[in-house]
Amino acid sequence: MNLFIDTNIFLDFYHLSGADIEELHKLTALLEDGGLKLFVPRQLCEEFKRNRDGKIKDAMNEFKKAKFTISFPAFCKLYPEYKELQDTLKAANTKHAELYQKAMDDVNAVALKADAVIGELFGKAQVIETGNPIFNKALLRFRMGNPPGKKKVTIGDEVNWESLLEAVPNGEDLHLVSGDSDFAAAMDADKFNPFLDDEWKTKKEASIIFHKSLQDFFKANYPQIKLASDVKKNMLIEKLAKSGSFATTHLVVDKLGAIDDFSPAQVEQLIQIADMNNQVGWIIGDDDVLAFYKKLTEKYADAISAESLGTLNQLLPENEQPENDDDIPF
Repeated sequence: MNLFIDTNIFLDFYHLSGADIEELHKLTALLEDGGLKLFVPRQLCEEFKRNRDGKIKDAMNEFKKAKFTISFPAFCKLYPEYKELQDTLKAANTKHAELYQKAMDDVNAVALKADAVIGELFGKAQVIETGNPIFNKALLRFRMGNPPGKKKVTIGDEVNWESLLEAVPNGEDLHLVSGDSDFAAAMDADKFNPFLDDEWKTKKEASIIFHKSLQDFFKANYPQIKLASDVKKNMLIEKLAKSGSFATTHLVVDKLGAIDDFSPAQVEQLIQIADMNNQVGWIIGDDDVLAFYKKLTEKYADAISAESLGTLNQLLPENEQPENDDDIPF
């Protein structure tokens, strides 16, 4: 089986949990066994290196700005608990700074778990060098306005496509994984670009099997590889954690509410967000936010820790008890 994973998918590895990164090591094992061949154009390797730091930078900047603070009324400072809470907040901020520095050290050393698995995959892949013939074909494709590519200044997507046409054996299908619109059909983003589809069939006498995510690829071909986290889910959860307004919270909760399944770790993270971010916790009684968190309680009560469940129950407003006419004295 032949496989191409686009740059945007590799960059999404930095949104995956540690458990999911471990699952991706199984993909390396498949490459070692020879049942799967991963094609990586040299252009893709360089594009990934160019964009890695930018992908990580935004997340780390947001993490660095986070501070554990509470505004106290003056009279609260007279209680002994005030000093205890101040010490706790100070300790939390110290741990936050230590974690940030430790993570940045690994970022700079290219030593994140995602870096390791990507390095393994690149090491086991068939790297396609970009020689003059491939470059010239990509340049011609760019000038003619043929897909893929955004038709601006660079020709990276064109080079990747010409590299695949050159390297993948004739008569063999290719599984192509990309969340980028460059490879998708204009009329239906879930389908492959018809121009490229026809070109592959004509030149290679084979088919392209298009997948929008690694989850889709694994589900269809290697169901034993299970990613608990969906990148899109994680990105929405991150947006909720960073929500700085009630309006943003409502927008993100609306999108999260359309998702049917979360992992226990994701549910606990959502509960923590409601507890720590007042732009979520203060409006947990609003109809949409309340419905979302009540749904989590009903569906995942047995799957999460007792501590998380207790936190959520404390956050949810008390249900109004219906009046019972028999209890009304006369």
